[in-house]
Amino acid sequence: MSVRAVYDCMIFLQAASNPQRVHSTFRLVQSGEVTLFVSAEILAEIRDVLTRPKHTQKFPALNAENVSRFLFELVNTSTLIDQVPDAFIVSRDPKDSKYVNLAIAASAQFLVSWDPHLLALMNEQTFEGSQFRRQYPSLQILDPVRFIQMVAPTSSP
Repeated sequence: MSVRAVYDCMIFLQAASNPQRVHSTFRLVQSGEVTLFVSAEILAEIRDVLTRPKHTQKFPALNAENVSRFLFELVNTSTLIDQVPDAFIVSRDPKDSKYVNLAIAASAQFLVSWDPHLLALMNEQTFEGSQFRRQYPSLQILDPVRFIQMVAPTSSP
């Protein structure tokens, strides 16, 4: 049985901007060890981020053809969830809530992110963190390195 996960937008940007390097987070999806979930809202954000002029200028791999190919492969290797209820609002950055809510709707075990606002939800010493952990004890929010260590300890990031 594969692990259920949601990746945040930065993970997709890192993978798409450097296609020569197959990121371990995506290798786990390709191997079937991870079932990756996306929503229409998240796909739209990924497309927007990958086509922003500041990113296309900085990362030559983010040309129209490569971005289209990346998104096509993403849609074909992930599971789309149509209806994602607003179950939790990330108070520090409400725009990040769509990732948490997708993870909740997908019954994902992991949300993979570099975002400090999302990672802070694992801190039970804060009000928001303790509230989140109490409501969603089975959802872990980890950075990609920790995620890979937990899911595939023999893989390298």
